[in-house]
Amino acid sequence: MAIISKTYGRLLTVIMAWLGFSCEPDHGGGMCPDYGVSSATYKAKGTVVSQTDDVPIEGIRAVLKAEPDATWGMDTVYTNSKGVFNLKGFDFSNKLYVELTDIDGEKNGSFNNKDIEVDFSHIKFKGSDCERGEVEKDLGIIKLTPKE
Repeated sequence: MAIISKTYGRLLTVIMAWLGFSCEPDHGGGMCPDYGVSSATYKAKGTVVSQTDDVPIEGIRAVLKAEPDATWGMDTVYTNSKGVFNLKGFDFSNKLYVELTDIDGEKNGSFNNKDIEVDFSHIKFKGSDCERGEVEKDLGIIKLTPKE
């Protein structure tokens, strides 16, 4: 029984070593520094203004999400006095979503919420082949309509 156990252990060690060394990726011969699905840093920025008079809106909550109806976000920020927001998140998809929500009531005017799909697929990533690196998209001027 002990001979079978030793033989089985050695055979298993050889098979595992063989499988482990055969998993080299096809991107130039080197191994990636980490394992699993590569992720990237995604950045989205923009300026939120009122549709009626192009005045920047302060205090709008901006959330970067992986899915349009996700209950959590990768990053949450609020627009500053110039209406600017900068979001950052880590994911492995080329399509993310920005949810803009007016949460301060009448303080800076009341505006309808807006969801924006952000497609990063046509933007070149900065970084190595293994880690897809970093990508940024400027959403420009985003106009929110006032609530009636």
